[in-house]
Amino acid sequence: MTIEVSEEVKKEIFQLIATPGIEIEEISKKTNLDQNTILKILSEEYLKCNLDHGKSLCCR
Repeated sequence: MTIEVSEEVKKEIFQLIATPGIEIEEISKKTNLDQNTILKILSEEYLKCNLDHGKSLCCR
């Protein structure tokens, strides 16, 4: 079962996760999404942006 999440909600999730002290439980309450959905959105964004690329460059 796939839940469609609007771009506005995704943007709100990214803003909240970037805020120091905010945890997944709080984001879940504010967006009315379950924690697994939020983690899936974050992992998809992580893979899409290939955030390990910078790490591999600086650790050589």
